[in-house]
Amino acid sequence: MAVMRMKNGTPVPMRNAEFIPVYYFIPRRILEACGAELNALPRNPQKILRNKTACDLIERDLFRLLIVDAVAYMVWPYMGFTEYMEVYSGDDPAWRLAHCPEIWVQELTDEGILPSAESFLRQANEEFGYVSEDEIDTVLRFIVPQAMKRHHIGEVIQVAQEYRCFEDFDFRKSNQKTDFIRQWYHTRTRHPMVSLEGFRDAYAENHDGQEWDAPDSSQDVQETVTSQATVNQFKATLSEKDMAILEMRMQGYTLEEIAEKLGYKNHSGVLKRIRKIGQAYEVFTGEDLGFEDVEYEK
Repeated sequence: MAVMRMKNGTPVPMRNAEFIPVYYFIPRRILEACGAELNALPRNPQKILRNKTACDLIERDLFRLLIVDAVAYMVWPYMGFTEYMEVYSGDDPAWRLAHCPEIWVQELTDEGILPSAESFLRQANEEFGYVSEDEIDTVLRFIVPQAMKRHHIGEVIQVAQEYRCFEDFDFRKSNQKTDFIRQWYHTRTRHPMVSLEGFRDAYAENHDGQEWDAPDSSQDVQETVTSQATVNQFKATLSEKDMAILEMRMQGYTLEEIAEKLGYKNHSGVLKRIRKIGQAYEVFTGEDLGFEDVEYEK
């Protein structure tokens, strides 16, 4: 472990010293986005040990957070994902791997890309420029897949992708999170479900082969309002008629059967009310499930 010495000769260990070499590996573009304080570290490593302000900064959590975020941002594009890293939360194994700088520093050190912190601070006595993005790209294209293979991370990530849960996603909206929520409620609901595909077939059979044109069959209200965890609270916000539509739909009634029982002229009126229920659910949960954009036949 690297140490700094006070004027009286007392050695003081530096807990974040292991990240000093990788600090000089971070491209200028990322560092400049981190603020003036973090960019104030001397570009000559020898000057760090002679500069108490620099040593104090390295010991702060702010410095470690810079390394964690910068390294994660650098390695993520090489981990095989097309989505932005921000889509996922800290519970996702890929996110955790990206935000574990100890692994990446060790890989870069083992491959001789980075020196150890002790030798770097003891021997490097020159002004370091910034590593080019092309050079970083060449290194990480090799290092990241190798590290994932060595630690069998690919298998872990694959299992996580097959068994997603809510906690894997960031709290903000994203297409990936919305798609997951739709799939979750469609495949995991305990209530009996009648898909729009099934309704379309039944409609054609009952109308001499005429097809019912649903612009988006994924926008079935059952995908959004049948969650056992929230359905009771959501029901309390509905009118008596909307409640009846919801309950009958959950029980497997066709749209025409619902229309007949509730006095609608045809199924179109029921479809419009289902859309309204879906929009109300969006407001209730804060999730954008696409009901605002769905247009049903008049």
